Amino acid sequence: MKTLNKTKLGVAAGLAMGLASLASAGPLVTFTYTNLSGQYAYNPIGDTGQFQANAVSAGPLQTDGSVSLVPNPGAGTAVFNAGFTSRTIAGFHIDLSFFGRAGNMASGAGSFTATDTLGNTLTGNLTGDWVMFGGAVFFNGAISGAMLTPAPRIGGIFTGETGSWNMGAPMALQPLDGSIVQIHLSEPVNSNMDADFREISVGVAGQLVPTPASMALLGLGGLIAVRRRR
Repeated sequence: MKTLNKTKLGVAAGLAMGLASLASAGPLVTFTYTNLSGQYAYNPIGDTGQFQANAVSAGPLQTDGSVSLVPNPGAGTAVFNAGFTSRTIAGFHIDLSFFGRAGNMASGAGSFTATDTLGNTLTGNLTGDWVMFGGAVFFNGAISGAMLTPAPRIGGIFTGETGSWNMGAPMALQPLDGSIVQIHLSEPVNSNMDADFREISVGVAGQLVPTPASMALLGLGGLIAVRRRR
């Protein structure tokens, strides 16, 4: 089984993220996972399907990843080393539909969840397009309504096997939105997405920015605070 090449994922995701950052003030939270285990269930009636990918530690697929708070004080990176699911409760899961095929493209919608070593979670919704080109399969889409949720009693610091960051700053700007996710399937059994496959190496990269609404609320809160001080 061929595992995902990080360089290929980085180049492809970098292009998508660059387009996103042009339309925003820049990323607040970024995440990258490689060597997820992907599977796909195809339904020939209607030419639809359901795709999933999970962090695993199984044979050649030893998932690794990182989730970072990028700017401002408190920036840091929670790192999850290869095979982290065998040692911690951390994980990553993504679920996406496949429908509306038109040529070498189709639509997709779903969600993702990233869990750290303490049980804190980062979740979000996905909508976008599948692209099947040159024997490879990609998904490019927008993330909406992303939320950080602290674990009961022990949460608040997003923690990896090494590294961590305080969730307070991005939580004050929730929901996070308007970002690009790039998913790359490494040599699927069927690159036309018209047959089942399992245990395919998958890479995911994305970034999150505050929604305009959350930024407006933050500004309003600051204005109220200034007036109160006066």
